[in-house]
Amino acid sequence: MSAKRPLDDTETVDEGIKIAKTEGEVMKASDEMMEIRCLIDNYEASVIIGKGGANVKNIRAESSAFVSILKKESEISKERVLTVKGSEESIAMAMKLIATLLLDAANQRKLTDPKGPEPETQYGIKVLIHKFLAGSIIGKGGCIIREIQEATQCRISLSVEALAGSTEKTVTITGTPDTLHAGFVRVLSQLSNNPLRNGSTTILYVPGAANAAAAAFGAPFNPYGAPPQQQQPPYGAQYGAPQQQSPYGAPYGAAPPQQGPAGVQKTEKIVIPTVCAGTVIGKGGSIIRDIKNQSSTNITIADPEPTAPADRVVSVTGSHQGIQIAIHLIRQRVESYQPPNAVAAAPGVPQQAF
Repeated sequence: MSAKRPLDDTETVDEGIKIAKTEGEVMKASDEMMEIRCLIDNYEASVIIGKGGANVKNIRAESSAFVSILKKESEISKERVLTVKGSEESIAMAMKLIATLLLDAANQRKLTDPKGPEPETQYGIKVLIHKFLAGSIIGKGGCIIREIQEATQCRISLSVEALAGSTEKTVTITGTPDTLHAGFVRVLSQLSNNPLRNGSTTILYVPGAANAAAAAFGAPFNPYGAPPQQQQPPYGAQYGAPQQQSPYGAPYGAAPPQQGPAGVQKTEKIVIPTVCAGTVIGKGGSIIRDIKNQSSTNITIADPEPTAPADRVVSVTGSHQGIQIAIHLIRQRVESYQPPNAVAAAPGVPQQAF
């Protein structure tokens, strides 16, 4: 979710398809419009675009929203980013039309199998939002998300972790085209009324980019950044309720060394700001365990030295490739750090915990 801004004169849709504004649809320069980013798979992208861009042109004409699908950043990526700009109502209408297209396409494929399942009536669309905006959709104790679901009859779920290498989480809105429209109107209103403060760190998710980096290092990659065997947290933790951090000095990094990949083991040290240590460690050490698992390294975080209380030394032991992966992931966590007082939570809405 990005800040409101005036619309451009044209939008690039997929590989070079340009759509210009038609007469009577030109917005005033002073009009502020919203922009949202959605995560779709490659097949969905082809359906939304249609032959020669016909479908996306119809969506724009009927909704007055501007729709574009970004090119793939990586050949191995199975997902792409759909960007929709317009008023809250025009974006919601565009999402209704997109859901109708995707449902029709899914059900059309089922017709080829006479013994296949019954036609689908609902579809889920993933919206990318900054992790600090999740609280505005959930509300204290989940009150807002429950109210939206009851009022619109759509289902809403949020990812537990931010997508790898980014500050974005996914909000999946599922329902019929009509209930999706109603759900999007409510969710967009919450996002519009609870913007990020200026200066908040934003790292947009790029499908496939982190996977390609991990593949280059010869390591497996979990796109959602959570440990493969990690259990789902309780309700409060899942929806970003405040969680009590253990002291930074706790022996999270003092676990027995893990067996790294075959080859020469060595140790490299980097320095991180003390205030960012909790972001690297995670609740109960969950994030640092994940980094260890992904990189097959052992990681320790020393207590601050009395002469340098603002810094902490991180020691990474493992193979050369493992160390590079671990340092890359640690730096991503440090760059995503957001001071607690830098984000204004809506009244009664808890701020996100790292």
